Amino acid sequence: MKLTKNFYLHEFINPDILKWYGNTVSLGFIDNRIVDIAQFFRDRFGKPIVINGEFLGITFTESGLRKFNTQTGAIMSQHKFGRAVDLKWEGMDADEVRADIINNYEKFRSKGLTTVEKDTDTWIHVDCRFTKDNLIRFV
Repeated sequence: MKLTKNFYLHEFINPDILKWYGNTVSLGFIDNRIVDIAQFFRDRFGKPIVINGEFLGITFTESGLRKFNTQTGAIMSQHKFGRAVDLKWEGMDADEVRADIINNYEKFRSKGLTTVEKDTDTWIHVDCRFTKDNLIRFV
């Protein structure tokens, strides 16, 4: 199921969840803001982005919505609530992306971005969790 110009539902959902619930129900498990944020990154940098799928010979299945019983990530990870994605793309360094977020803060915040993981090298974690202020946190 196509969600945006460049992204499909299966890229945001763990394959087991998609198999168990199908497209229609699984669609309700992800926050539309995280889909919009991913498309914003894709448009901004003009390079294909991998969330779940193949990247540099590695298959990723937990870079979008994760199963609640996964051992990957934090117990209450935003991934488990459909509000987070780990973005990976060739030719861009995670620090370069974080610097662009800082330099263009208002553009990213206006898309709903609230949190960016700061200690990753080969991907960038972004999410749209609720915050009571209007800031992007680097955690």
